[in-house]
Amino acid sequence: MEKHVLKFLGPGVFAAAAFALALGAGAQTTAPVESPAAAKSSQTVPMNHHQKDGAAMAKREADMKAKCQVMMAKKQEMKDKLQAMDAKLDELVAEMNAAKDSKEPDAMEKPMAAVINELVAQRKATRAMMMEMQSEMMTHMMDHMALHGTKGAMKCPMMKSAKAPAPKAEEKMPTM
Repeated sequence: MEKHVLKFLGPGVFAAAAFALALGAGAQTTAPVESPAAAKSSQTVPMNHHQKDGAAMAKREADMKAKCQVMMAKKQEMKDKLQAMDAKLDELVAEMNAAKDSKEPDAMEKPMAAVINELVAQRKATRAMMMEMQSEMMTHMMDHMALHGTKGAMKCPMMKSAKAPAPKAEEKMPTM
């Protein structure tokens, strides 16, 4: 009996689906064609749904571009702070190394303490900057993904220019 029901219902279901598709296709309409005279009139023509979506998308794109510029400025500011920290540390290390040649018994203590204190202070400052930037960057990337889908974050100018610089010769880690 099951085969008999399937033989009877199968073509009926197929016909109903085809009928529903035909009705759906017939319900679609095209936009009316405007005459050239109507297009040139000084009256404003209301935007249709697609034009509104396009205008909204263009505004969101412009907003996102402005947000990208703000993030890039923050990134550059952080980079500048890190370079200033490095310069300060280089200066203190040079003072410490110059104290090696001193004949005084405690000549190394003060410069060495200054280097250690500066390292600790810079590490704390760097961690604070990174933690602040991390949440901002995550939010920024999520905004890109909301606008452009899962690969949207790759459209960010920061991602396109985020090539890691090669380490300097003196910064390379020794191999064991």
